[in-house]
Amino acid sequence: MIAPVRQRGIALITAILIVSLAVIAATAVLSASSLGIQRTSTLQETEKAWWYAVGVEAWVKTILQRDAKNNKIDSLGDIWAQPVQALPVEQGFLSGEIVDLQGRLNLNNFAASDSARFTQWQNVLIRLFELLELEPSLARPISEALRDWVDRDQSPTPYDGAEDNEYLSAVPPYRTANRPMQSVTELMAIKGVTPDIYKALLPYVSALPQIGTAINVNTAPEALVRALAVKPSAALEEFIRDRLEKPAENTSELMSNGALTGQDVETAMISTGSKFFQLRAQATIGSSRVAIYSLYYRADSGEPLVIARSTDSE
Repeated sequence: MIAPVRQRGIALITAILIVSLAVIAATAVLSASSLGIQRTSTLQETEKAWWYAVGVEAWVKTILQRDAKNNKIDSLGDIWAQPVQALPVEQGFLSGEIVDLQGRLNLNNFAASDSARFTQWQNVLIRLFELLELEPSLARPISEALRDWVDRDQSPTPYDGAEDNEYLSAVPPYRTANRPMQSVTELMAIKGVTPDIYKALLPYVSALPQIGTAINVNTAPEALVRALAVKPSAALEEFIRDRLEKPAENTSELMSNGALTGQDVETAMISTGSKFFQLRAQATIGSSRVAIYSLYYRADSGEPLVIARSTDSE
C-alpha cells in the first residue's frame, strides 16, 4: 500500500513542477513581449520627436528669411525673438526659442592679431566681470589664456598666457586647441576658468565660426551693453530701457546721442543687425524627448543656412 501512495505523491509534485515551469515560461514570454512593445513604442516616439524637431529647424529658416526682408535691423521685438512655450502636436508638444548669438561676446574675437583690438575686447571682458560681480583681476589673465587657446601659435601672450606647456602638466594632460572655439564649453578648459566663472559668463558669450564679429546692441543682455562703455551714461541707460520699443537703427545713432563714444568702443565692434542665430528646440512625444541646437548663418541675401547642429547639448 505504501508504494502507490509514494508514486502518487511524486506524480503530484511532478505535475505541480511542470505547471510552475509553464507559468514561468508564459510569464517570461509575456514580459519579453511587453518589453518589446514598450521598446518599439519608445523608438517610434523618439523618431517622431526627432522629425518634429527637424521640422522646427526648417520652419525657423523661413522665419529668419522673412525677418531679413521685413527689417533692416535685428531687435528683441522681432518675430524670431518670441519664444514658443508649448505648441501642441499629435501625442505631445513643441517648445523652443531663437537666440541671437551676435548679441553676445564672441570668444573667438580674442584671436585678433591686432593687439589694439585684442585690448579693446579684453577691456569689455574686464568690465563684464565687474558687472557680474566676478573678481575683476581674473579677467585679464583669463583673456590672455583665451587668446592663446584660439590663436595659431605656441607663443604665450604676456604676462598670463598659456600654451601647451601650461596644460601638459594638468591631470589629465591636454593641449591648446590653437584654432577658433567650436563651442563655448571649451571655455572650461581655459586656465583660470572655474565652474562658477563659466556659469556666470555662459549667458553672455558665444563661439562663432568667424573672428571679429560685432555685438548687436539691440539684442545683447543689459550687462554686456553696459560693459561696452567705460562708464555707462544716462543716454546709454535710456537706450537700454527703451530699446524694445525703440531699437537703434544704426551704430552712429548711439555715438551721436552719447550713449557710446569712441573712447568706449570702435564702431566696428558694435552693430544693430546679426548674421548668426541659434535655435534651441525641444520635441516631447509621449515619454520621449529630443532637444536640438542648430546654428544658423544668415547672409545679407539668400536663404539662412544651418552650419552646425547638436542634440541634447549645446
